[in-house]
Amino acid sequence: MTNNQKEYILIGGYPAKGINQHPGGQVTATRLLVEYAKANNIKLNIIDTSQNSFPIPSIISRLKQAKKRIIKLNKLLKEKNIDGVIIFSSTGFSFYEKIFMSLITKKYNVQSFLFIRSGHFIDLNMSNKVMKIINKFLLKIPTFIGAQGNKWVDFYQNMNVNLSKVKLIYNWIKIKKENTYQTSDDQVVFLYAGWMVQKKGVVDLFDVIQKNNDLKSYTFRFAGEGTLFESLKERKEKYNLDNIELLGWVDEKNMLDEYKKADIFILPSHAEGFPNAVLEALNCRLPIISTNVGGIPDSIIDGYNGYIFEPNDQKVMYEKIKKLGESSEKRIEFSQNSNAILMKHHDFNKNCQHVFDSFKNKQGNNK
Repeated sequence: MTNNQKEYILIGGYPAKGINQHPGGQVTATRLLVEYAKANNIKLNIIDTSQNSFPIPSIISRLKQAKKRIIKLNKLLKEKNIDGVIIFSSTGFSFYEKIFMSLITKKYNVQSFLFIRSGHFIDLNMSNKVMKIINKFLLKIPTFIGAQGNKWVDFYQNMNVNLSKVKLIYNWIKIKKENTYQTSDDQVVFLYAGWMVQKKGVVDLFDVIQKNNDLKSYTFRFAGEGTLFESLKERKEKYNLDNIELLGWVDEKNMLDEYKKADIFILPSHAEGFPNAVLEALNCRLPIISTNVGGIPDSIIDGYNGYIFEPNDQKVMYEKIKKLGESSEKRIEFSQNSNAILMKHHDFNKNCQHVFDSFKNKQGNNK
């Protein structure tokens, strides 16, 4: 390593090649951050936290894996001159493990950057007073906290986090240079991509499709699996919902083809950080219909490049589907408007650099 090369620890989902695991938002963000570091003479020591979510591993298994990661973190901090530790986190057990890791970095006088990716973290703290009190205290531990949108900034302010430590950094992607989006009114295709679980709002979308016969002229394609997959498959067959296609999991290469086939992307989720599926759809310049959750309304602006509605509001969801489904002109307008949003919020190089720039005025290690 050259004398002027910075060295960091990255804690996040980074499964080894050949591991058959769906590339979720955290894994994709981690891979791109690693790619940026390699291209910019930055040394990264990676502690992989990836796991399959279905079925959820037992608490014993998770504790064993957490212990291994904590031992590795201690070893790296003890043996190397680390400039900072970047920590991606989900909610629940993941959050408390990552907070403990942030605490360990303090022992070595190394700065930590905690980036919570799950929008459920906001909901849990807003609905549970005891959890909110505990987590207000725990959020004081990381040196910096990443926020995926202005709603996240407002949330951290509500949690009494000093806003000087909150860094507004939107999810990042390699932006496609050309807008190749095409659409027509012949057969409008709506695409959903994500887990088939209650919190993603897939049941709400099924309800809207089933209740409104005038939507039968549209095709709704669902890419993903999860706990609701089989029951929704049975429902589709029972009620002859022939305009619904359940694709199961789709690999990365074929998923790009699904975005190209679609006219509109739809995500009726109840909670999000900033979902990778929305970012990929945005990058393909798809018009988007989504809920007003997490960082989404910063990048999907109602009436400009998509439509936004409140979670569980099936009436408004139906209205937005009809409004955008009936107008190829509006879809083309929204597609064209997405380019400015991508450049402003989601540039790969700018946002990754922003993460590393947070570690200014290195404190130095006490060794």
